[in-house]
Amino acid sequence: MLNPKSQLERLRNWRARPLRDTSIADAVQTMRKGLRKGNRQSTSLVEAWDELVPPHIARQATIVSLRSGVLEVATDGAAVAYQLNRLIRSGLLRDLQCASKGTLKKIKVRTA
Repeated sequence: MLNPKSQLERLRNWRARPLRDTSIADAVQTMRKGLRKGNRQSTSLVEAWDELVPPHIARQATIVSLRSGVLEVATDGAAVAYQLNRLIRSGLLRDLQCASKGTLKKIKVRTA
């Protein structure tokens, strides 16, 4: 028979609940895949966004919509919005316009 300590440890392992994955990474990836499948303009735009925007900003900025040539981006905070606006002023809009197949007139940044 097992000693009480090992028996208790075995019970703890058996009764312990597994940790749930509470991240939204899977949902974001699913949304991005759906956006890529949507149409060619948004596909090329998302691919260009992934290439041109630095990873530390892209992690905290999400493409919300593309309507009438206006790309709407939501950021996690004011600091990220400021950095993204600086990128836009330094030529991100022009680079995205060259890389995407559709008409892109403006990038609207908002803080979520």
